[in-house]
Amino acid sequence: MKKGLWVILSICAIAIVYYLFVRPFEFEVTFKANTLPGDLIETIRIWDRSLSEAEVLHVDSLSGLDQKITRDGRAYIFRWRFTLRDDTTTNVRIQITEPGRELSNKILIPFTTQPIETDARDIATEFYDILKEHLKITSVKVIGVAELKRKFCACTTLETEQVAKAEGMMRDFPLLTTFVSAYDLEPDGFPIVRVKEWGHNEGQLTFDFCFPIVRKESLPENEYIEYKEVGGEYALKAEYHGNYITSDRAWYELLHYARKNGYKVSGLPIEHFHHNPNLGVREHEWQADVYLPVERKTED
Repeated sequence: MKKGLWVILSICAIAIVYYLFVRPFEFEVTFKANTLPGDLIETIRIWDRSLSEAEVLHVDSLSGLDQKITRDGRAYIFRWRFTLRDDTTTNVRIQITEPGRELSNKILIPFTTQPIETDARDIATEFYDILKEHLKITSVKVIGVAELKRKFCACTTLETEQVAKAEGMMRDFPLLTTFVSAYDLEPDGFPIVRVKEWGHNEGQLTFDFCFPIVRKESLPENEYIEYKEVGGEYALKAEYHGNYITSDRAWYELLHYARKNGYKVSGLPIEHFHHNPNLGVREHEWQADVYLPVERKTED
């Protein structure tokens, strides 16, 4: 009897020590998301920019993200952890800690509601509502393999945050449209983005923003614009519908499809944009064809 009591007391003591001094968070929120981890990370980054006091501290590939959020003078660390459940669903765990109040929160939470609990639920719900709206107005359909046509283009090169890609495009759109119009160049297709460097963890991009044109023997020069050939690759193709700010959702869908189906990725994403956002088309109708270059498989 005494031995059994000691075992129970020992287990309780170990559990208390773990809870108070080892467990790296005070509160946890979990939910399921009908998208991939990469899309979740970029949605968090976009949402983070809208918060008055927030900062993404670290991104760990596609498995997690650490974020600092201050709410009413209380600073929290949100540790987002993502586990892919299937091709369309991710399990999300948010482990929240309040630096400087870890021990007091752990002692008080079992007996009384603490601000960390209320704030964590409110912040997580705020993000979840934004995520649902994002998923409601965007969609991705992977088509399969495609031969990407080669296009001769007038291009600018930009370096931006990944979430600011569309802002960079809009900044250079007047420059390219004016250039093509002023020199009577003949358009030859939809505007294109060709990613040259992609730092997912850092959230940084270098890309060409290009207008396809018909090649002429004599072409005007411009210090901000270069002529380049874009395309010609064997690639996986997806159709994206939604705001072009989040067209990179299709990048993660294509990467997942490539890994699942045994394709070796050989290049970075290329996007063809069908609509001009300034012409009044509703954003859920905007279309982009998104390509991910891959090596050809023998059965293809």
